[in-house]
Amino acid sequence: MAKIAKEISLESVPTVPKPLDVTFELSDAEGRVRPCYRVVLKKGLDGWIIAKCVDVKGAVSQGRSVEEAVRNIIEAISAILEDMYGEEREFSIIVREEK
Repeated sequence: MAKIAKEISLESVPTVPKPLDVTFELSDAEGRVRPCYRVVLKKGLDGWIIAKCVDVKGAVSQGRSVEEAVRNIIEAISAILEDMYGEEREFSIIVREEK
């Protein structure tokens, strides 16, 4: 009986990750620091892959495949950063897939 109760309680634990309070940055060969943004991929009900950058407000995109969704979110992040800073900026992304 106790074993079944443990299994049920484990299944009911929420699996939503807590946001990290961390700033990611990478350096290139010349020592210039560029920001690294977190991107979450999730499969939509219609089968499309939804990409959302949790560090850049409004950066959301989608694609038919993971590769297309990542290309599209990079374009969305680039457009928002260019609008914010008035110039193109180099950046990196860390991609995580949600089940």
